[in-house]
Amino acid sequence: MNRYFIYMVLMCMLTNTVVFVPRMLLTERFSGAMMSIIVSIAVGSLSSYWFTKSILAFPGQGLPEIFEAAFPAWFRVPYLIFLAAMWIAAGSFVVVSYARIIQRFVNPDFNLLALLAFFLIVSAWVAAGSSRSVLYLMEIVIIINLPLIVFILYKAIRSQSMDWDAVRVMTHYMGELPTLNSVSGATYVFTGYINMAIFNRTFQDVKRIQWFWAVPVLGTLVLATSFFIPIGYHGTYGVDQYIYTWVSTSDSMRMEFGFIERVLYVFLLLYLSISLLFVSVTWHVGAELFKGIFHLNHVDENDRQSGSWLSWLVFLFSGGIVLWTAVYLNEKQSAAVASHWFVLRLVSELSLVALMVWLARRRRRKA
Repeated sequence: MNRYFIYMVLMCMLTNTVVFVPRMLLTERFSGAMMSIIVSIAVGSLSSYWFTKSILAFPGQGLPEIFEAAFPAWFRVPYLIFLAAMWIAAGSFVVVSYARIIQRFVNPDFNLLALLAFFLIVSAWVAAGSSRSVLYLMEIVIIINLPLIVFILYKAIRSQSMDWDAVRVMTHYMGELPTLNSVSGATYVFTGYINMAIFNRTFQDVKRIQWFWAVPVLGTLVLATSFFIPIGYHGTYGVDQYIYTWVSTSDSMRMEFGFIERVLYVFLLLYLSISLLFVSVTWHVGAELFKGIFHLNHVDENDRQSGSWLSWLVFLFSGGIVLWTAVYLNEKQSAAVASHWFVLRLVSELSLVALMVWLARRRRRKA
């Protein structure tokens, strides 16, 4: 099961290459983004280690089961509802952004609501399954897509269009103090580990995560490429002209001898599956946290999830809110809301990590 932990972390890292994180860092590239990346690598890696080590002390249990044994209902129920809302919001931001990307770069005549509704139905259908089925799908998607993504990144770095002088200029701003916005965005790259809040139920015989060293290594590589490659292609000032920076960067690349010359279409196809997988995982975790309040989390011998009707109610309600925001909020307003959510996520995530460390130590003392 160790590999599934790496898949969870890697899925979140790859998803955030496309959406808000590069934009948040590049906006503050002269005012603390470099130092924020360094701080986020330390904070994200340590948070991942302590949370994973702590929750593995409760083999076969998710947050609902852990909290039920440790806290009274007046604290446990509102806290689980809040965490479920945060997880579902994470997937919602991604699906809205990616629907707009597809509409803008593939066919502007696409009906945004119809496209978004299709993405939501696909993601909800996957999210309504059992945790094991979601993990198996995650493995398939990552194994198929990762080699092509690595190849695109290799082509980007080796391209003659990559201006390394622009990258060197950014090292002059290493001394700028980190900002809360850029730290909250950069640490989100590492936040895939937090899905162990539910998927720990499938890690019943795992005492510790092997290959954990891959988390800071992969996080450093993802942050470095997502930040420096767009600067190398568009320049230190020109990079500010793009909303979806990495999509525009991929459109600047060509494969002279490929069966598809424009990298953009390959890039969008690869990240379509990664993004929908991310939405499915976050909505699955959010629904399972909500179901935990009503003790509807068990799985039968045929790997069928109980309380699926409640999951679909959560998805219908969340999907309605997502469609409403797509109609009444434009891209700048959505980005502003997302930036505030990133700060709230950082605070709540670090609080959850501290809480799990305390619970694990208390359990060990009792044992």
